[in-house]
Amino acid sequence: MLRKLSTYLKEGFIYSGLEISESEKGEAYFLLELKKSKGELLITNKKELTSLDELPSSIQKKHPILLCINTYDILTKKVDFNNSANVEMIVNQAFPNIDLNNFYYEVIQQENSPFVTLSRKESVDSILRRLQELKVKISSFSLGISALANVVPYLEEETMIVSNHEINLINKTIENLTPMEVESKQLYTINGLELSSSYLLPFSQILVNLNKSARNTNFSDITESLKWEFRNFRIFNQVLKFALIFFIALLLGNFFAYNSYHEEVGQLNAAMEATSSKKDELTFLGASVKRKQERVETLSKSSNSKATYYLDLFAQRIPTSILLGDIKYQPLAKPVRENKPILLEEGTLLVSGISKDVNDFSFWVEELEKEEWINSVETLDYDYAGKSTSNFLIEIRFHEN
Repeated sequence: MLRKLSTYLKEGFIYSGLEISESEKGEAYFLLELKKSKGELLITNKKELTSLDELPSSIQKKHPILLCINTYDILTKKVDFNNSANVEMIVNQAFPNIDLNNFYYEVIQQENSPFVTLSRKESVDSILRRLQELKVKISSFSLGISALANVVPYLEEETMIVSNHEINLINKTIENLTPMEVESKQLYTINGLELSSSYLLPFSQILVNLNKSARNTNFSDITESLKWEFRNFRIFNQVLKFALIFFIALLLGNFFAYNSYHEEVGQLNAAMEATSSKKDELTFLGASVKRKQERVETLSKSSNSKATYYLDLFAQRIPTSILLGDIKYQPLAKPVRENKPILLEEGTLLVSGISKDVNDFSFWVEELEKEEWINSVETLDYDYAGKSTSNFLIEIRFHEN
């Protein structure tokens, strides 16, 4: 799992092979895109470009580009019967008296008959600069037909055609190489994958990368630098993408957590407000109950006095010419008001009614003043209502004890 993740971060699972070829018609560009899935290679795109300027719009820069340079500047020569393991000696045998400081070379190491591919550094560097100007990052490159050594073991044919060469095979090794002046195309089947001859070199270059095949070159430091630069570019972009996704997910998580917390706080605040409101209600009801209790106690206290006894004595001395209208025992001193105590005029009777005889009324008041239980009698109102009747209001103060 870790190895798969490491591969994904470094290069991914989609690979692009690009061949820059040259013929009498000029340069040609063959682009092949393969996807590695479940141990198999699938062709996802193949395209022949007319100009290198079309390349940036035809590729995804996050996928490795594996370049094969196969122009007229590339020279390939077979070395017969060489058993040397020294690569420079093989190159010097193929191209005697050459200054290797000015050339890039790559050797197909075959038993007894290696092939040496050579190119001036200026030509290769010029192509790499063109690609750099187009902001295309090359992961690796090879010269001429060197990458074909990875495909030859899978072919059953004795003749193989690439974009500008015809190659003869004997016992699955390259025997000789012949340049082609007229373009020719042929279909090949490699492990169930059908490919045109135009895309054999890009396919081979991808296999070199996947198989991590050893290569005999004098530019391995350059390819390692290109590979390192591409991997840094890809890792940075992938990590940046994952970091953005992570922070977006984190922000969304925080948002949802905050939203959930905010809703809970809102519910708690609402509950607190409801509780506070209920508390105020209970406080108000408690105060109301207390006031009513005080009223009841006041009335109960009054009821325990001698009110019935005094009222009975008072009723015994009412003349027949007096008609009572209202009797108020311990009337209110002030009107009842909210949140105010109830004040009573204790030891007091307010009596109102109608008198039919003024003399009887006066005699009655005088008799009441003589009673021991009465402290004082005061006439508050006496109005004539008719020829023989008058309305009266008297206040009787008595001894409570």
